[in-house]
Amino acid sequence: MIVDDPFGSRPTVRRHGWIRLLLGVVLLVGGIGATVAGIVQAIEARDRIESRAVARGTVRDGLRGAVAFDVPNGERRRYSVYLLLKGGLVRNSENDDLVARDTGCVASMPDGVLTRFSGSRQTVSTTLGNAVSVGTFTSQPGRVSIVCGYVAGTRRSERIRPDGVPYVVTEGGPSWTGSGVLTIIAGVTAGVLGGFLFGWGWRGRRRVVWS
Repeated sequence: MIVDDPFGSRPTVRRHGWIRLLLGVVLLVGGIGATVAGIVQAIEARDRIESRAVARGTVRDGLRGAVAFDVPNGERRRYSVYLLLKGGLVRNSENDDLVARDTGCVASMPDGVLTRFSGSRQTVSTTLGNAVSVGTFTSQPGRVSIVCGYVAGTRRSERIRPDGVPYVVTEGGPSWTGSGVLTIIAGVTAGVLGGFLFGWGWRGRRRVVWS
C-alpha cells in the first residue's frame, strides 16, 4: 500500500512484520487454548472438592455440631476443609475472605491429639467458585472428629456472614497448580502478549519507495 509521506518528501510503502504477525497468532491461539484448559481444570477441581468429601457439617457461631470420619489404613493422609458459600459465578471475594477468616476448626485425631486451624492462618488459600478453603490437617489411620465454627469476627464480618455455612472435609490439600489458576494466568498473559505482537506486526514499518 502506497501512501503520501506526512513530511511531503517521497511516497512510502508500509511493510508488515510477518514474523511478529506469525508469533502473535501463535501466542494468541496458545493463550486461548491454555485459558480454556485452565477453566476446565478449575471446574474439575471444584467438582472434586465435593466428590471426595469424607464428612459434611455446618459452620455456626461457636464450635458445635462435630462430624466424624474414618481414615483408611496405611500412611498418614492430608485433608482440607472448604466452606460452600451461597451464590453464583459472580462473587464478592472480599466478603468470602472475611467469612473464611472468621472460621476456625478443631480436629481430634485417633490418638487424642487436637489440631486447631483457621482461615486467617492458612499457608495456601484456595477459592474455586463458591468453595473457599479454611485449612488443612493430617491424620494417621483411625476415627477423626472435627468441628468448625465462627471463632472470631469484626463488626463488618459479623454483619455480612451467613448464620450457617455448609462445609466439607475433603482428602488432599489446596493447590494453585492443580486448580487451573496458574494455567489461566499463563493463558491470559500469552494472549495479551500475542495481541501486542500481532498489532505491532500488522502496523509494520513505512519505507521510502525509490524510483
